[in-house]
Amino acid sequence: MSILIFNRLPDYDVPYDEWLKELNEDLYLMTNIDYCKDFTNYRQTYCFENYDHNHAVEFTALKLYQKNPYRRIVATAERDILRAARLREFLGLEGQSLDSALAFRDKMKMKSILKSAGIRVPAYARLNSAIDLYRFVRSRGYPVVVKPIDGMGSRNTTVLENDHDTLNFLAEGLDHNLEVEEFIEGEMYHIDGLILDGQIVLCWPSKYLNHCLAFQEGKYLGSYLLSPQNPLTPRLQAYVRSILGILPSPLNTTFHAEVFHTPDNELVLCEVACRTGGSRICEEYRQAFEIDLTKLSVQSQCGITVRLPDRVRDGLGPKSQYGFIGIPPKFGTFVSGPAAEELPHWVTEYRLLAKPGQVYDGAHTSVDYVVTLVVTGRSEQEVLDRIVEVADFFDERLEWN
Repeated sequence: MSILIFNRLPDYDVPYDEWLKELNEDLYLMTNIDYCKDFTNYRQTYCFENYDHNHAVEFTALKLYQKNPYRRIVATAERDILRAARLREFLGLEGQSLDSALAFRDKMKMKSILKSAGIRVPAYARLNSAIDLYRFVRSRGYPVVVKPIDGMGSRNTTVLENDHDTLNFLAEGLDHNLEVEEFIEGEMYHIDGLILDGQIVLCWPSKYLNHCLAFQEGKYLGSYLLSPQNPLTPRLQAYVRSILGILPSPLNTTFHAEVFHTPDNELVLCEVACRTGGSRICEEYRQAFEIDLTKLSVQSQCGITVRLPDRVRDGLGPKSQYGFIGIPPKFGTFVSGPAAEELPHWVTEYRLLAKPGQVYDGAHTSVDYVVTLVVTGRSEQEVLDRIVEVADFFDERLEWN
C-alpha cells in the first residue's frame, strides 16, 4: 500500500520520508510548487500553483487512488485538514472524520458545540451583509472582531472600533465566509500538545507577547512557556482538556488552542486547531520537551507506534524555560541582518529568512517573518527579558532600504 501526504511546509521542517521510513511504503506528496524541488525521496511529488485554493489537488488525489490506492492521508496544516477529511470520507479511509474536521475548521460550528456544552465563548454571528454587522454592533457595542469562519494565521482578521472603521471595512465589500464576534478584553495564551490513541499525552500553556494582530502594526509576535509553578498552568491545562473532550477530536493529532484570560479572571476560548502551532512552537517543544510534535502526529496517523520521551510520559514540565519571537518584515528592500556568531548563547535557534534584495510590503499574517529566534532562560521572567533584549537588538541590526 501507500500513503498520500498533503503538505504546506518546507522539507527541512517536515522530512516525512525519514519519519515514515520504517513503513517501507510508497509516499505520494502534494504540495505548493515553491517547495516541490526539495521533496526528492518520494514515489511521486505533485506540484501545484495556488496550492491552498486549488481544487485540482483533490481531483488529482482521486485519480491517483484509482491507479495506486493509498491507505492513509496525512495532513498537518489548517488548509489541508478539510481537504483530507473529505477524501477520507469519500474513499472510506481511516483518520480524522469530516465531522471532526468541520468542528475544528469552522469557527462558528466550534463555538456552537462548546456553547451548548456550557463553555464560555465570545458572542458571535454569521456576517452575510451589512445588516448582520449593524445588528451585532447595535446589540453588543464596539469593539467587534470580524474574521473568516475558516481562517488561519490571523489573516483577514479586523478589529472594528467605531462606525468610521466599520464604514471603511464595508466599503471594501464582504467575503462570503465571515463571522463577527465579541471583542474579549484580556491577555492571550496558547496551549499546545499531542493526542495519541485518543489520550492527551502532552498539554502545555504559553503566554503571547504582543497579540496575534500585532503584525498589522509592524510589531513582533512571541511567546514563552509558563512554568510548572505558575498558577495558570494547571488551570489552562484542565480548561483545554475539557474543550478537547467536548469536541470530536481526532484519535491522533497535535493541537493548538488560544485562550483569553480576562481582567475578571475568566477563561474564554478564542479557538482551537487540530494541528501543530505555527511559528517556532514545534522547535520550542523539541528543545523544552525533547519531542517533535508534528513528527509524532504524522507517525501515529500512519499507524506507527511512537515512544514518548520519559519527561513527557511522566508528566513533567519543560527541562528549562523557553520562548520564541518572530520579527515581521517592514515595507522596503531587505539589505542584511546579523550573523549567528553575534548573538548571545541563550539564543538556541536563529533563522534569517529574508535574503538581500527581497522586497516586502509588510506582514500579511501573524506568521509572516524575516527572522525567528528561540531563547532559553531559568525562569519565565528571564526568558521574557531576553526576548525583549534580542528584539531590540534586531530592531537596530536589521538593515532596510
